[in-house]
Amino acid sequence: MEWLPEFRRQVLGRPGTLVPMLFDLPDHETLYRALLERDPSYDGHIYVGVTSTGVFCRLSCPARKPNIDNTRFYDSVAACFEGGFRPCLRCRPLDPLGQREPMVSVLLGKLEDDPERIWSEDDLVALGYDPSTVRRTFKRHLGLTFLDMARLRRTSLGMDKLAGGASVIEAQQSQASTQAADSAMPSPDCWAIRRCTCAVATCSRPTGWKRPSAPCWPSPTPPPCTRWSSSTGRRSPAN
Repeated sequence: MEWLPEFRRQVLGRPGTLVPMLFDLPDHETLYRALLERDPSYDGHIYVGVTSTGVFCRLSCPARKPNIDNTRFYDSVAACFEGGFRPCLRCRPLDPLGQREPMVSVLLGKLEDDPERIWSEDDLVALGYDPSTVRRTFKRHLGLTFLDMARLRRTSLGMDKLAGGASVIEAQQSQASTQAADSAMPSPDCWAIRRCTCAVATCSRPTGWKRPSAPCWPSPTPPPCTRWSSSTGRRSPAN
């Protein structure tokens, strides 16, 4: 870790400013050992996502340490959000190592107060902020824009609801869950899409559809569809 102080001085310039990493991450075992030791020298440079809880932390987080198989390491806050993780409430990885502009703290607070809200540039203007300034400031401090952060936060929340067993109707009523389901499905041939649409009496199986060669999340076996003939691979005329 001898390189970190010099890296902070020459590249970061001031504490709390994030930039793209200019070096390869250490191997997983090294980072996990630093996590167990709560090594603060990685703070602001490397984060850990915990798959069992869905949160991402500083490596110095005081929380109980996860199993190594449940850890994913990232070099930026943006990568953590894109990985579907939300910030830890104990170590607060979004808080700066140094001084942060008040605007960032205010908007992050509003995002946590209402994570399902769909933000737009007009909302920022209504709060008295210039959207271009907000965009540049968030990119400089956290590596992604505020609107991107809000979108990823909604998606993560929606996926949490669906993974927790929310019904299709509940998912439809939750805009975040619906958008999360759409974004998580790779194509209209996904079992999950067919399961949801058939459950609400709208079959989305296209004409000429064939069974995919590999199972698709979240279930490899679709429920029966009364308007689809699995033997002919075509829509049933009777339905």
